[in-house]
Formats: sequence, C-alpha cells, structure tokens
Amino acid sequence: MFATAPDGTKIWYDQAPGARPVLLVHGFASDSRRNWTDTGWLRALAEQGYLTADLRGHGQSDKPPSGYTPATLARDLVAVLDAAGLSTVDVVAYSMGGIVAWELARVAPERVRKMVLGGIGPRPATREDMLRVQQMLGGEDLTACIDGMAGSRIDGTAGIPVLFAAGDDDEFAAGAPEPFVSLGRRNHFNAITSRAFKQAALEFFRSDDD
Repeated sequence: MFATAPDGTKIWYDQAPGARPVLLVHGFASDSRRNWTDTGWLRALAEQGYLTADLRGHGQSDKPPSGYTPATLARDLVAVLDAAGLSTVDVVAYSMGGIVAWELARVAPERVRKMVLGGIGPRPATREDMLRVQQMLGGEDLTACIDGMAGSRIDGTAGIPVLFAAGDDDEFAAGAPEPFVSLGRRNHFNAITSRAFKQAALEFFRSDDD
C-alpha cells in the first residue's frame, strides 16, 4: 500500500490490526523488511498491531531528489498514519529513524503516545557516519538523504514518554539520555535483533495499562 506525502511522494507502508498499534521507523540505508521483518519485530508485535513504512529514498517508497529533512520525513509519516486510518500510535524507531520519530512527536504530538528510540544518542548524524553506514549496509545511492539529514540530531524535549535503548558497543548512541536500557555487548548493526530490546519496548508501552 502507498500513502501520498504532501509533495506527492509515494510512501510504501504495511499494517496489521491490533488494539494498540506500533509505528516502526527504520534506520538510514535500511528498510522495513531488513529492520523489522527479518529481525523478528513483527512477530513480537503481532498482538499489539503494527504499521511499517519505508522512508522516502528507501525500500519500496519513491526516491525523489530532495525532501529529506527531518520535518519532511515526519510529515511523510503523518501521511502514512492518515492513509492507515490510525489517529494515535506508539513508536519504535532505530538510528536515523529516531530523529524522524522525534520530529514526528514535535510536529504532530497528538498522534504519538510513547516512543522507544534505539541506536541513537544526542550526537548529530554526521556525513561521515552516514557514508560509513551506507558502505556497511550497501544498497542504493543515498546522497540526497545524506544531504538532508547530515547534522540532524534529537534536541529539546519530545513532550511524550520516551525510552532509549542501545548496545554498549554502539558508538552512534553514546550518551543516550535516561530512561535507558542497555542491550549488552551489541553494536549499532546488531542491537536491533536483541530480544531485550523487544521486551523493553513492550513493557514500556504496557506500563500505563494497569
């Protein structure tokens, strides 16, 4: 399925119904399949319900030559929420997806209940970091995304409950604020598969249900 962003870009998404759906936002140079399907997240969230989307320039979404700022990518996600008929969601985001999710909570705070952000800390996403990740993960040329996102970071407050999680060997997430869950001796590229990551997210989302 595809949602149409404000500038006409087609954003691929998929969803499974549930009582409290979770929006999953993948990282740079990845896509929904690699970040969420192949790592077991969709199985873990089957009872909750979920919504996955490929950010523009990634996966099955359109790949326009511009429009890769955090604000634009966040508006793309609002279009996905609208197309999926979801007024409010919890969010799990990884790496660059965390910057986008942080912006989503700021531009559309009424759409997000809670967020779990993995593999991200306060340091900005540098061009060198993004080029290194692209080289590690391969795939298509993402220069336009690098141009739009380099230098971006999470700052200020999200205005909603947020939980951070990262592997102890993840240099990109150094200095992540509290509340924080350590994923043990994992790095930026394998922390997303952690069972502890999934369990922490589910417990965090359910913590106000009693």
